[in-house]
Amino acid sequence: MEDRDKISSKAAWIGVFANATLAVMKILVGLIFKSMAVLADGIDTSTDIFTSLVTLVSSKISNRPPDKTHPYGHERVEAIAAKVVSFVIFYAGTNLMVSSIKRIISGEHILIIGVLPLIVSLISVAMKTWLFIYKYNVGKKIGSYAFIADALNMRNDILISSTVFAGVLLNKIGLLWVDGIVALIISVMIIRTAFEIFKETSYELMDGMTNFDVYNQIFKAVKKVQGAANPHKVRVRQVGYKYFVDMDIEVSGGITVQQGHDIATQVKKAIIEQNDRIADVMVHVEPIGNVEREAYGLSQHQITDGGEKIDIQR
Repeated sequence: MEDRDKISSKAAWIGVFANATLAVMKILVGLIFKSMAVLADGIDTSTDIFTSLVTLVSSKISNRPPDKTHPYGHERVEAIAAKVVSFVIFYAGTNLMVSSIKRIISGEHILIIGVLPLIVSLISVAMKTWLFIYKYNVGKKIGSYAFIADALNMRNDILISSTVFAGVLLNKIGLLWVDGIVALIISVMIIRTAFEIFKETSYELMDGMTNFDVYNQIFKAVKKVQGAANPHKVRVRQVGYKYFVDMDIEVSGGITVQQGHDIATQVKKAIIEQNDRIADVMVHVEPIGNVEREAYGLSQHQITDGGEKIDIQR
């Protein structure tokens, strides 16, 4: 993608500055007005500064071209970066949970004064909503797990800031204990987000796939190539925003090696034209009717039109 580096760098820096501004506002207001919930929201937002920096660094590395030690490219660094983000979020969530429980047990309930905590919470909701939409769209556009993970964290922050606003409001009408409970609820939300990000990125790092539409696109492309039959043992691995495909096809046993090579080349070209995220296709040619014990892979009859049900061939 031609402008991928420019798009990712711009989005990451916007995230850094926006979250830094919000973090300073919420931490100061939380300390001055003695609101545990607002302070907790500020601590959570401060971790977002780190996650934005992580996505910036990972996007720079992922845009490096393949080399001798990384023949498939460097895009998978974004999945690793998302893993780092999940650990940071989990650490912040557990620390917040411990401090919230201690405050609830000790009964340290304080009346929050002033309207600034409410105003800051509303500003946070508006800003986080915009950041979520912006970063999620960027992540989908450039196919970045790191940006999508960061966007999901922003989505979680919208709920957190909304909950903080409600907690501060209830505190101001006399329910002093609500502030500590809200902080505890926020910690649970933060930890849940960490687990979701960790789980999602595990698929790529383990060469797993949840998007079976790619397989349907591959089989449709093979149908267009004359002389290519029975596409099978198809395996797709995701590396960042790219897909790499290994597959077998069958051709007539009476053609020449050159003709078989030409058919394989046409198959590769047709597949890449079907999906521009497919970076390379390795096609192995077999004679029609070939029967042998083969490694795991998918065949056309093993995937439904919806891409939800699959069987594994051996």
